[in-house]
Amino acid sequence: MRRAVLPVIVAGAIMTNGALAQLPRPPAGGPLRSPAPPQELEQHFLGTWNLTWDDLADRSCPCHGTLRIDVEPDGSLKGYWSLKGATLVLRGEVAVDQNVWVGTYDQPDDNTDFPLKGHFRLEARGGTALTGSYQRDGTVIPYRWGAARP
Repeated sequence: MRRAVLPVIVAGAIMTNGALAQLPRPPAGGPLRSPAPPQELEQHFLGTWNLTWDDLADRSCPCHGTLRIDVEPDGSLKGYWSLKGATLVLRGEVAVDQNVWVGTYDQPDDNTDFPLKGHFRLEARGGTALTGSYQRDGTVIPYRWGAARP
């Protein structure tokens, strides 16, 4: 009699775990944020910025340059990060709450053996400052950067 009960218990446990596997899990990266009504805060990113950034490979840092941000026809943002001898292009989307811009950057093809590319995050601080980080592809260390209006 005990042998007949054991398969029923095991089958019940398998069915329960299978049913639990069908439940949606919370998204990676934290809880869902409810969409906020558009407030056109992405306008806080647009324009020209005095940019400073950290780079452990460059002993003269914190480094200084400019960042110019425009809006693309599809509503995404595109930026131009000018640094020593190169201009990197930033592309990305503004988050639902419209104060965080995330995306990728790369160095346009200019016959460079090792072009710079990676991903970034910038947060608007009231239209007068930007703070965030960037990380080069192939590295594990994110670097700080920030910007202020000229």
